[in-house]
Amino acid sequence: MTSQTGVAGATAAPTDHIATEPSSPSPLLPSEVRRGLIISIWEGAIANVHISITGAIGGSVFLSGFALLLGANNFQIGLLGALPFIGQLFQFLSAYLEARFANRRTIVLYSALAGRLVWAFLLCLPFTGWPPAWQLTIFFIALGFSYGLNGMAGNAWMSWMSDLVPPNRRGSYFGVRNTVAGISAMVSVYAAGLALDHFRARGAEAQGYAVIFGVAVLAAFGAALLIARQPEPPITPRPWNGVGSFLVDPLRDAAFGRFTALATAWAFVTGIAAPFFNAYGLTALQLDFSLLALTGVVTNAVALFFSPLVGWLMDRYGYRPVVTACVLGTVPLPLGWILSTPDNIVPLWLTSIFSGVFWPGVNQGLSNLLMERAPAEQRGAAMAIFSLLTGLGTLIASLAGGAVGQAMTGVTVAIGPLVVSGLATLFVLTMMGRIVMAGAFWRMLAR
Repeated sequence: MTSQTGVAGATAAPTDHIATEPSSPSPLLPSEVRRGLIISIWEGAIANVHISITGAIGGSVFLSGFALLLGANNFQIGLLGALPFIGQLFQFLSAYLEARFANRRTIVLYSALAGRLVWAFLLCLPFTGWPPAWQLTIFFIALGFSYGLNGMAGNAWMSWMSDLVPPNRRGSYFGVRNTVAGISAMVSVYAAGLALDHFRARGAEAQGYAVIFGVAVLAAFGAALLIARQPEPPITPRPWNGVGSFLVDPLRDAAFGRFTALATAWAFVTGIAAPFFNAYGLTALQLDFSLLALTGVVTNAVALFFSPLVGWLMDRYGYRPVVTACVLGTVPLPLGWILSTPDNIVPLWLTSIFSGVFWPGVNQGLSNLLMERAPAEQRGAAMAIFSLLTGLGTLIASLAGGAVGQAMTGVTVAIGPLVVSGLATLFVLTMMGRIVMAGAFWRMLAR
């Protein structure tokens, strides 16, 4: 896993009443904690090969391009941004299994591997000879299954890492881990872009996708081998007190409830435009895959320096000033896409550079704050609820963005001195929302 062993043989038993209080399991030894932290860094690097190519978490240029190859329109590209919501729903199953069987490694290992192996089927779609409408339908269904399984893995992984990483080291540790994962993403995305352009130049784009997605599937096996060896801090199974308690109790924690509302609003503000940047680059700016991938490489290269720095700043000065400053820094970034043209993408290069400066602080900050504010005694359920609500924000935003993007096709709008058309309208909307959210972060994180 990166941001990311079976329960067979377990017998069903009533948990409504427990006669005796189970003893607490022994914690990990310091040497086991150190080994787990090191393994997780390497696992993140290998898993990120799969994640960065397939867009298994937040989408990718190759996922958007593959959808376009299958015949997707603007609304369906927006649907790509909404599909991860399925993963948020499946996180509740993950949280239940964690509470019932107290084995997070099992959940992460098998659900992540299964979700990633779906791509072994998806890469075959262009060669089936099925009608394009069938291919697109099957693509979205299979991708939904993949997101659901990955959502299960992500929830258990966050709970696992919350217990494994010492609280006073989370900023610096995840800064280092994200740096290593960023190097992996930088190399794999650019290499995949070059490979895909090579096949496209020869009129074999579908074969190019088969190659890069095949590499991603191999990376999934490598990550699974490391997950199986990573120590897990033991937890005690908890009794099942009904769905209502499971869903509502974590939100009764005031700090967690406020943070969840804040993150949900942020998910909506960013989700309205997020699925469309790569599609805009491929269509309106007419960029090659390798060039578009190179903009991501630049972002990751800059983030290699800033991820550890913002992690240290968070440990030193707290989350409020660092996260708020980084949210403010993301406000003008969509302008790089709007101001670029097929003949001049200098503004896009500036966006790529400053994305590497500011986005690490936002993403690391939100992840660390979730680990900090999720009630420890209900961590799995709290993280599932958090993901459900933030995912709902992204779902609504992506569908709304897809509808607006489809409606704005061929329409030009003047916003002061700025003239935008089509998908670029969504980029202006997300900028306006980010300005509002910067103030919300500053106010809410003070509590």
